[in-house]
Amino acid sequence: MRGEKKLLLKAGTIDQIDSSEHEKVFSPMALANIAEEVDRFRSEMLNFMADTDILICPVNACPAMPHGSEDANMPAFSYTMTFNLTGWPVVVVRAGTSPEGLPIGVQIVARPWCEHVALAVAQHVESALGEWPKPLL
Repeated sequence: MRGEKKLLLKAGTIDQIDSSEHEKVFSPMALANIAEEVDRFRSEMLNFMADTDILICPVNACPAMPHGSEDANMPAFSYTMTFNLTGWPVVVVRAGTSPEGLPIGVQIVARPWCEHVALAVAQHVESALGEWPKPLL
């Protein structure tokens, strides 16, 4: 039994990995190099945040998108990818509405182990901006 199939069975899923995914397998050396790059990036980000408590930045390069459109719009997600790599606490709050009526969010990023700071700032932003109309369902 192949390794990925065994992992899928242990996870309790019946999904199968598409054969095209096999081309994306990394060698152990490539995986080690990627891990080193991620560690270096995290260290540089910690240095960047040394004198900063909070970052407020876009969630995405555009307003909300339909579900399933992520692959076609992957570069738009670069704002969130940065903090996926760091693992830092992030809170997303709605900060506006596009002309088409779609929500526009901001992400509030705190340093490691400072979730309470991100949550406090998010609460302040939400209070300052007021309530948003509920969508029609």
